[in-house]
Amino acid sequence: MTPNSQKPTLKMEYLPVLQELQKIKRPIEARELSRKLHLGYEKLMSGAIYSLQEQKLAKFTEREEVLLHLTEEGKEYVKKGLPERQIFALFQEKGYKEIKVSEFAKSVEMELGFNKKLFFIGLSHMKKNKWVVTSKATGEETIFVYNEDAPKSSLEEILQIYGDNQVIPLSSISKPLQEYLPQLLKRKLITREKVTIRMVELTPEGYMIKPNEINLIEEEIQMISSDMIKSGEWKESINKLKKYDVEIEGPKIYAGKYHPMTIIKNQVREVFHSMGFQEIQGPIIELAFYNFDSLYQPQDHPAREMHDTFYLKHPKTGKLPKKSYVETIRSIHENGGDTGSTGWRYKWSSEIAKKLLLRTHTTATTLRYLAKVGLEKPQLPIKVFCIDRVFRNEKVDRTHLAELQQIDGIIIGENVTLSDLIGQITEFYKRMGFKKVITRPGFFPYTEPSMEVSVYSEELGAWLEMGGSGIFRPEVTYAWGIKHPVRVLAWGLGLERLAMLKLKRDDIRDLYQSKISWLREVSY
Repeated sequence: MTPNSQKPTLKMEYLPVLQELQKIKRPIEARELSRKLHLGYEKLMSGAIYSLQEQKLAKFTEREEVLLHLTEEGKEYVKKGLPERQIFALFQEKGYKEIKVSEFAKSVEMELGFNKKLFFIGLSHMKKNKWVVTSKATGEETIFVYNEDAPKSSLEEILQIYGDNQVIPLSSISKPLQEYLPQLLKRKLITREKVTIRMVELTPEGYMIKPNEINLIEEEIQMISSDMIKSGEWKESINKLKKYDVEIEGPKIYAGKYHPMTIIKNQVREVFHSMGFQEIQGPIIELAFYNFDSLYQPQDHPAREMHDTFYLKHPKTGKLPKKSYVETIRSIHENGGDTGSTGWRYKWSSEIAKKLLLRTHTTATTLRYLAKVGLEKPQLPIKVFCIDRVFRNEKVDRTHLAELQQIDGIIIGENVTLSDLIGQITEFYKRMGFKKVITRPGFFPYTEPSMEVSVYSEELGAWLEMGGSGIFRPEVTYAWGIKHPVRVLAWGLGLERLAMLKLKRDDIRDLYQSKISWLREVSY
């Protein structure tokens, strides 16, 4: 028999945990094991599992997981079916091929207890699923059956996965079906929760060991006191002493630190400050006047539409700057003013220019700074930059965000040239750690000439575009009294593109919906 000193030591109260794991013979999620044993989760992990792991009888792994919880309404629909399914079932049960909407709404309220709002939600989804169609050809809106088979919708397929469960992991849903989760979230049928999943399992030794091969103790003694040494009590308690392995690494301590994006932003700031630039800031809620009109963008340009820009509802409009600036911008748009241009040849509207929006680029901030320079006429040259949030009406995916950050900058000076601009941008990226930087001709509506900027990624072995730059056109600068020989060099660069390369991420969402495991690994 193995001497007591060589036996694994375990508290008596932790033996049921070992026996339960031996019984189920598979890895189990820690919370599920906690419920099975009616043992507190914290006590299970920091007590039993930690002790078993120390004795090399068990181990656990952890990963981040998104859990999808059914709401009370969601639980009801898992049992009875979505409103659209219940309504269509009634439609078929009554043997209808067509029926007036108003008449059917009353029938649904009587039979199913659905109010008008819920009825029209269900009807909308029935039409979306192409189970029925509606028409006003007869004078009053009428429902017609379109597909009697009414195949399961994607939302129904997701709810079917729940079965008798109230919570399922996101990973249990196929990628194609995950595209429909926003609809269930919007309908408040499910909620999302991000948790750390800990899977517990026994080692081969843990599966094989028997209770008589374990040194079971009622209570473990953490340390020997001076009184125990004097009295000799330590000799009697030798088997209860906690075993320590001095070669085992201590637990990792995850100290607080800055978010990786904050670190990158600070690096960008340091580089620009070292190059003689000053930082400027501007409002997030901006006038269309500064966001679009001052950049010589016509008022019928597609980028101004709602599908690209977030406009405010309350208040809808703001106050324009002094009248002389407004009239100068008007004349530049309508006939070119004194810039030598012919303008856009249309009737410019101050009402459109008054609209308030979430700025789509930080170039609006640099335009406000140009107005300040034109008014105060400070000593040239001037070099300023801005790093701040901008907003685009984009569908969020691995390469797009609706809210992102832009690095904008300008240099104002006499007879500055495109070569100066190339030199400044190249120097910036080299100081940020990129050895190869190239510029090539591009087109932007408010700069001429214009350049696109790319850097070479050693890890990817490819050139990646980082943003645009150029010299502001007279139509942009003349309104503020900045005229030849003074020129304005300008650029707008993507912070997230830079961060993805520096942090080696291939999904832009990782930068803001960051996994704890990744944040712990990122260096200071």
